[in-house]
Amino acid sequence: MANQRRGVSVAQVIHGGFGLGDSGTADAMFLAPVLQTYTVATLNLSPEPGEVEGNLLLAERAITEAKHAHSDLKWAVLPELFTSGYSDLTLVHRNAEDAQRGVSVRFFTSLACDLGLYVAYGFPERLPGTVGAAGVSDSANLVGPDGLALTYRKRHLVRTTLEYHVFVPGTDLPVVEADGVRVACIICWDLGFPEVARKAALAGADLILAPASWRAPWGLQYELSCAARALDNAIYLASANQLGVYPEARFDTPGHIYGPDGLRLSTAEDERSVSKVDHNASKRWRTLYGSTLIDDIEHTPLEVCL
Repeated sequence: MANQRRGVSVAQVIHGGFGLGDSGTADAMFLAPVLQTYTVATLNLSPEPGEVEGNLLLAERAITEAKHAHSDLKWAVLPELFTSGYSDLTLVHRNAEDAQRGVSVRFFTSLACDLGLYVAYGFPERLPGTVGAAGVSDSANLVGPDGLALTYRKRHLVRTTLEYHVFVPGTDLPVVEADGVRVACIICWDLGFPEVARKAALAGADLILAPASWRAPWGLQYELSCAARALDNAIYLASANQLGVYPEARFDTPGHIYGPDGLRLSTAEDERSVSKVDHNASKRWRTLYGSTLIDDIEHTPLEVCL
């Protein structure tokens, strides 16, 4: 692919529904001119287990089509463990790769450079100094035109599957600033734990990108978790879910984009869900609704009270 680049991302590390034109009782609070908007797409794809090269090409087609359909597309989200597919976890280590030098980070950095956007995607990460089945994390990379912006390792591993036995859980929750947006990544089952998204919000995140492989029959709980985490913290949350029937599970609920009021903003366009995002919306919602990041008793930020 042309224009492939390596290097340190310009993203600045900060920490180691309403949509445009919606109607409702709160409309008067949102009449101020929009100063910055951008488009986010969640790509609910069906990767082939173990077919890394084919899955990367699948992502390239989907992201390129989304960019052609929405010229202001700035953020694209792919599912959890997308490069290998979320299937047959006993063999996932065969496709594990280094977060900073692996084939996927080079591929997506080149694509992001060509299209002028950021991509969050899930992959099995080979931890430094490890070999074989040990030392693999369920991770997500966020890459942009200038390289890798952050790597996040899933903190909460599902105990009703082999995840708990296969992966090394993460401990850090980085938040970075890229193109004026403060963004964090979390992965799938992390959405079920309110404190994960809250920690990202307290560290300044405006947008959480959440690759997922959320299984049936719990699609409704997936949607509710995404909506709740957005409302809990008055932030945007965009999640992409793997779709399809695999030997281990069925995945049948597409991911969407949720606004600071907890309402779903995105519309489905076949495999992708797309929405415009207003960079100033979180602040306006907290002014109207009241900030959930403030302790009502002490009238101080929650990060001070914790």
